[in-house]
Amino acid sequence: MATDPAQPEKPGLVRPEKGSCAEALGLIFAPLKQKDGFRHGAIGAPGTGKTHGLRKVVAAALEQHLIDVVLTHDVKGADPDFPDGHQCTSIEDALHGEDPHKVFRGDFYTDRLIDVEEVAQLGKRLLQRERLRVMLNVGELKDALSDGGRAWTSPTTLWFSAQARALQGCFCWTVQQPKRVPDEIWDQSTTISMHRVLKRSLNYLRSTLELDDEMVYVLPQLARGEFVVYQPELDWNGRVYMWPP
Repeated sequence: MATDPAQPEKPGLVRPEKGSCAEALGLIFAPLKQKDGFRHGAIGAPGTGKTHGLRKVVAAALEQHLIDVVLTHDVKGADPDFPDGHQCTSIEDALHGEDPHKVFRGDFYTDRLIDVEEVAQLGKRLLQRERLRVMLNVGELKDALSDGGRAWTSPTTLWFSAQARALQGCFCWTVQQPKRVPDEIWDQSTTISMHRVLKRSLNYLRSTLELDDEMVYVLPQLARGEFVVYQPELDWNGRVYMWPP
């Protein structure tokens, strides 16, 4: 393979290969083959495509009939990050409509917000009582954490991360600053999409997760929308993925 003069090779490091979106989804959904819920996160600097990627994961899980219901906590801005699905201003709204994707927004015009714990509790009830396959999708993991990010303020969100997999419950999340999350999230997640990260975050990830040198080299070079898939205890597969528009 010819060397790109604009991107000189670093000795000892391999160039990544381009992977397909179907392959990336296969890695994310793999635990379901063993009837175990998947736990998938997305990390990256602002504007690198984390939320866009989770929209693709949600859509694919529903289209492939891998889950029955998605409960998305989406309260970051005045416009929804997850515009598809039934937009709910309260927990009660989720009881209406046939759309399997419930997006909990609250009401910005009346300062009515929905706490992530309420959404997680609904998901737990649907898993345990209705025996539905539920995905809890937390748009911003910090909404379930203390101000410092090191402790959980939503015990049921923690339950989804740690225990819901036994009932095929799935959990998705995004974070911009990986240093401000509880340590257990790294062990409990089955896959993490890593987008371009800032240098200080890269240094933290490298020391915390013991990333492959090749992955450490690639992460700061990723373009908007590109990502690699981190799997705990496994070597990086050397591929870079990119979701379609």
